[in-house]
Amino acid sequence: MELSIRLSSQKGLATVALAMIAVPASAQQGPIDETIRPRPGDAAIDPASVEPRSVEKTKKKRDLLIAPVPFSSPTTGTGLAVGGVAFYNPNNGPHQWVTGGGLIWSSGGSKGFGAFHTMSFDKDRFRVNATFSYFDARSKFYGIGAEDGDRGEALELASEKFSFQVRAQMRAFPHGFVGLRYKLTATDAAPRDTGATPPPSTSPPPADQLHSTLSMLGPMIAYDTRDSHTQPHSGVYGVATWLFGTKALGDSYEHNKLTLVGSAYLPFGSDTVFAVNGTLCSTGGEAPYYDLCLFGSSGVLRGYPSGRYRDGASWAVQGELRHQFAKRWGGVAFFGVGGIAPSVGDFLDDGNVLPAAGVGVRYRPFKNNDVHLRLDVAIGKNDHGVYLGIGEAF
Repeated sequence: MELSIRLSSQKGLATVALAMIAVPASAQQGPIDETIRPRPGDAAIDPASVEPRSVEKTKKKRDLLIAPVPFSSPTTGTGLAVGGVAFYNPNNGPHQWVTGGGLIWSSGGSKGFGAFHTMSFDKDRFRVNATFSYFDARSKFYGIGAEDGDRGEALELASEKFSFQVRAQMRAFPHGFVGLRYKLTATDAAPRDTGATPPPSTSPPPADQLHSTLSMLGPMIAYDTRDSHTQPHSGVYGVATWLFGTKALGDSYEHNKLTLVGSAYLPFGSDTVFAVNGTLCSTGGEAPYYDLCLFGSSGVLRGYPSGRYRDGASWAVQGELRHQFAKRWGGVAFFGVGGIAPSVGDFLDDGNVLPAAGVGVRYRPFKNNDVHLRLDVAIGKNDHGVYLGIGEAF
């Protein structure tokens, strides 16, 4: 789970967005790093020589992280975003439970709140996590497709959005999980007259999409060999999700969305890790503008405003070099490339190429928990952004 606040600038104007519960599934089930884990180059450790922690002590252990962040910009006005996350292990299982939430308010009119919870049972045989959020926000719509994204003329929308998601998984084979995911989103939006001269040439989304409901259900399968879910040093993680929206579920449309995400972690010595990530997204049917494939959220291709580039399909490949300089401090350098197109089959003929790169700082706030705070600065093709978050981007 992640509470991230993104600060970006476009044509001299700064925008602020609170993106909660946006971390990929790779970070949604995290173990407390209270065991001694050897790394390359370390001498072998005899497990019998390590005194185990008592069950009572493990159950009572609580880590609470609160992150208030004030901000000010011409677009949003002044405001405050506050997030809190609790890490605990009530059943003394191999993975900790995580509960958190946050809220945001600005003088420009944006406000909202959200919460999430993730847990596992029966020695990680079952995993469940759920999220919900409500936002009354001033968002930007750049249009659909590569040309609209390059033009960069945003139409401001006043939108209210409620979202609820739940995932339930069961271990079906070694390191493998199968399950279901459900997503519900209710949207009520309208173009907002900002008095800009000249007004943006971007046309608003179709009227039926501005007032609509998304209700989707589908299977998911995951494979996970990481040595840690919150700060992995080795292993691989992959997840595939295919959601279907039908009117029988209360969906306003008949459409589907396939998402593939994969990550690998390669250690170099005891303090350096090279992480790679790839994503593929494809929509079919009558997908509304807010459920198309896009960049700028969920840690995919940092350096672009959320939704500036959106279309029926997208792809991205990222690499990140992570180094721990001290016990609690580290740094990263990352790069990536991606693109959008009307469909997967159009990547070569009608797609574009979007580069991104950046650097970041990491801080470990807890002695016995490997969760990191992150601050990233990223540059894209025609924009840049600053990202504050809890947990790695992937």
